[in-house]
Amino acid sequence: MNKTYITILFSIFSLFVLDVYSAPAGTLKTDKVKGLSRYCMYSDSGILTIKHTEQCPRKNPNPTKNGSPPSINLEKKGGASFGPLKGQKIKGSNRYCTYSGGTVLTVGKNDTCPKTSR
Repeated sequence: MNKTYITILFSIFSLFVLDVYSAPAGTLKTDKVKGLSRYCMYSDSGILTIKHTEQCPRKNPNPTKNGSPPSINLEKKGGASFGPLKGQKIKGSNRYCTYSGGTVLTVGKNDTCPKTSR
């Protein structure tokens, strides 16, 4: 009985410690350069694409709201990435616009997708 009590107490303490030391939502986790694009990945699962020569913002400029999916903006910099709107999907409070050039743009649920990628 005593060992069970200690095990449960240790498990609860471990969960508390992991929660305290986890990164705050929307902070920069990693960044990756591919071609002329830099992809900034944040702790709230958001992704931002910038030019490969720029530095990622330390905080996600488009943080997620409680319960909404992450903001994802994927662009292919420096290449032939223009393309017409291929499809769109609404999830939570976001609309994800997909283009034939490989670009994915996040806009508000009630906003319309641009007809072509940037």
